[in-house]
Amino acid sequence: MSFLIPCQNCGREYSAAWTWYVCDKCGFRVCLSCLGNHKGPYSSGGYKCSKCAWGYMEKQ
Repeated sequence: MSFLIPCQNCGREYSAAWTWYVCDKCGFRVCLSCLGNHKGPYSSGGYKCSKCAWGYMEKQ
């Protein structure tokens, strides 16, 4: 059984086994396609989390 999880940036749904980047502090989750372009008050993409001040995106 495969669960679909939406990317919190683009909204596209991928399986739980997909390559995800998840913030180590707040849990913000983006797909590989959105790693370079997620935007928020703290970052404009890349490995720095855009949703919290201290988090970094880690591959899961």
